Amino acid sequence: MNRIILHIDVNSAFLSWSALKLLEEGYKKDIRNEISVIAGDPNKRHGVIIAASVPAKKIGIKPPTNLYEARKIFKDLIVVKPDRSYYYKKSNQMISLLNHLFDKVQQYSIDECFVDYTSYKKIYGDEVKFAYKLKNYIYKKFGFTVNIGIGNNKLSAKMASDFEKPNKVHTLYEYEFKEKVWPLDISELFMAGKSACKTLKELNINTIGDLANSDETMIIRHLKSHGKLLYEYANGIDNSEINTDSYNERKGIGFSRTLEYDIDDKVEISKYLYDFSTDISKKLKEKGVYASNITVTIRNSEFKTYNHGHKYLNSFNDKEQIYKLALDLFNQTWKKEPIRLIGLRVTDFTDSNNYQLSLFEENKKVKEDILANEIINDINKKFGKDIIKKGVIINKKGEK
Repeated sequence: MNRIILHIDVNSAFLSWSALKLLEEGYKKDIRNEISVIAGDPNKRHGVIIAASVPAKKIGIKPPTNLYEARKIFKDLIVVKPDRSYYYKKSNQMISLLNHLFDKVQQYSIDECFVDYTSYKKIYGDEVKFAYKLKNYIYKKFGFTVNIGIGNNKLSAKMASDFEKPNKVHTLYEYEFKEKVWPLDISELFMAGKSACKTLKELNINTIGDLANSDETMIIRHLKSHGKLLYEYANGIDNSEINTDSYNERKGIGFSRTLEYDIDDKVEISKYLYDFSTDISKKLKEKGVYASNITVTIRNSEFKTYNHGHKYLNSFNDKEQIYKLALDLFNQTWKKEPIRLIGLRVTDFTDSNNYQLSLFEENKKVKEDILANEIINDINKKFGKDIIKKGVIINKKGEK
């Protein structure tokens, strides 16, 4: 039996929620119907727009245009400062409703989530009819609209919800994927950032269908592991499960940092990852365990959250190993956009360090690293914590 996954995405979330707050406070206009935007600081000429109304978008005012340029287009632009606490309140209302209706709900970001509908078809009936009822109920109860995408996996459901907006229901079943997705520009593929698209177009791969029908080995040669992911996505392949704990705290050890300002400097970001790796390593060693799963979390200035994790054959608790793996995952995930939050978490603990050599690793180097780490750990235990540290150099690219 094919899975049935729903993706619920709030339409213009920040602007919709700000509109509701203003109406609650007695504001006479619904800014969703006006030429309006949400911007970090309305008083700054060069404040960056993070959300825009449909009327604003129609005249060319879109994120991340700055206010100075936007006011050139329309001088009477309505500008509202974001209210993050109110946004979380509205988000929690929707998630609470969905958790009441379903067992498996994965919050993907502040304004979107996945639901596993498979076993609920017997209870609620046809998924398309139910999706219309659900979106209408959310609007009636909470006052904002959503798009709902329906597919046989998370990828398809998410891409379906990005079709025509707002307040729509779309399907993207396996049998529809080629017809609906393959003709689209490669930039429309989920997780295909600007850098990857540039590389693919240089290879004369312009549509999602072009990528799906290309040589996988060639794509991997140019884009490494991210190329494999994009190739699978272009073919509609996504076997990831609904992770009910992915947005909140999970069992494991992790750290995250909400930044005071947006950062797009890889060197600065890598320093946070190295600090997290150091702290995680310390806690793993205190517990006497090793981890084999790492997840990097990135949240951009628009509150979109991306989690990229990987399960490794080899377990680890050394900070350099953790940092190296974390940086690799970050490089695969980051879209070169400004970051507001960075996080790192490890899970899947074991009591032993079962290191399996791959065909591409040098046996001698691995043994030397393990031996060096054991010696450092023994000395630190005897003479005090961190009396000896393994040196690390981070270059301008954020690499060791």
